[in-house]
Amino acid sequence: MFRESDNTTSYSLFDNPWDLVNARTAKKYEDPKAWCNVFFDQVTSKINERIFAPLFSDNGMGAPNASIRILVAMSIIKEGFQMSDEVLIDRCDADIVIRRALGLMNLSDSCPSIDTYYLFRRRLCEYEVRTGEDLMSKCFEDATRKQAIQFCVHGKMVRMDSTLVGSNIAWYSRYEIVHRTFLKEVPGYMESLNPSLRKKAQAFIGENAKQTVYTCDSATVQLRFAELGALIFKIILRLHLKDGLLYRVFNEQYSVSSFKVTPKDRKEISADSVQNPNDPDAEYRLKAGEKVKGYVVNATETFGEEGAPSLVTSICVKGATNSDQGFLKDAVADSERVTGGKVEEVYADGGYQSQDNRDIAPKTVFTGIQGKPGRFRYEERDGGVYIIDTVTGVAHKGEYTKGGMIRIPDDREDAKHKWRYFTKGNIDSMKARQETEDLTGEERKRRPNVEELMFQFTFHTRNGKTRYRGLLKHKLWAYASGFWINMRKLARHLNKPVPCMA
Repeated sequence: MFRESDNTTSYSLFDNPWDLVNARTAKKYEDPKAWCNVFFDQVTSKINERIFAPLFSDNGMGAPNASIRILVAMSIIKEGFQMSDEVLIDRCDADIVIRRALGLMNLSDSCPSIDTYYLFRRRLCEYEVRTGEDLMSKCFEDATRKQAIQFCVHGKMVRMDSTLVGSNIAWYSRYEIVHRTFLKEVPGYMESLNPSLRKKAQAFIGENAKQTVYTCDSATVQLRFAELGALIFKIILRLHLKDGLLYRVFNEQYSVSSFKVTPKDRKEISADSVQNPNDPDAEYRLKAGEKVKGYVVNATETFGEEGAPSLVTSICVKGATNSDQGFLKDAVADSERVTGGKVEEVYADGGYQSQDNRDIAPKTVFTGIQGKPGRFRYEERDGGVYIIDTVTGVAHKGEYTKGGMIRIPDDREDAKHKWRYFTKGNIDSMKARQETEDLTGEERKRRPNVEELMFQFTFHTRNGKTRYRGLLKHKLWAYASGFWINMRKLARHLNKPVPCMA
């Protein structure tokens, strides 16, 4: 039966660390504003172990053999200091400051082993695959809610941004993607193939795809690519494969007509196709000249409350092809659930702008609008609506049609019709652009400040890449980073205490 670990701290008479160090070190160690003590109070102590009970009750394992609270806190410290797993375990065993952050107050308190740490993370991923339930997301939300209550964070104003992160994978050509997938999947089926297919498969298994791509001309590689596709098709038919990675990659890269296999044109390959078989979840995206094979991280934080710190209230990780527009609604809902208050103002850049997103909150400010400005502007004045031609400077009073559109006289010299019509969507776009142009300098500054938050998420990445592969591992990384960022925000706030403002 699952049971929680003891969250109270007890001190031994003989192995208290501060009894064994000099006075100056002991003073730092006991300072309530030191990061280790803030971490223990605001992170370790606020982790609800009950959230992770299904990991043990579902598989009949019963009680965990280590404190779940400490295991979660270890993963957060790992991302905060960008440690390897081996270094993390060593530091948890020997570093008295990190041990204090984890709640290991006495030298005799044991730290979970690296095997226990790995097992916990593996169970988290397996549970989400099996049930679709993200337990770490629940843990982050629950702990942040407690922090928001303690520090009177109401979340009336939020701002958000997103950033692309690359997966820890190599960049492969199309031939390498298919060949690597072939090597990953087919050897396990060799005994089920007939001698002819087995011989052909063995020829590809013994090949170095990277060397083939770099030493052969384009025509030879294309021929080899087509031959490999034909072989995979025969293997799929032979083994009756209807799912799996090999089946997916084949259908993404080839088309079949009358049992003839043909490589698809490069333009037909979707950006969410497999970029590397070692991370099938990674997706391709080109944004502002930046090429990424990986994921997009969207984060939301509160701000602007006098006497209260800002907190990250929502984190979402998806494939890189997901646009910013799809994050805003859920991010606002997450923030409201965490703070318990209604979001009144949302600040985001133009990538989040859409008709549905404009009405998410009483005041939704997009500090930029994608695309080039249109020729016409919309204004309401003198009890009517006016459409202004920015080229000629002429303002026409609009007339509403029965269909809800607005029309104005078309006075262009080459006009083919008497009237020019504007749909509700046209009007809404003009309104949104006008509202953006009318923003004050102070309002424009509010959204860019969130870029510092996104910098913190990617601070430890190398060339924009994390050290992980797979969507689930990147979600664990993002939540751990969010925990750490919030802890640092609270530590800065506690070093300049301000009374709670009701």
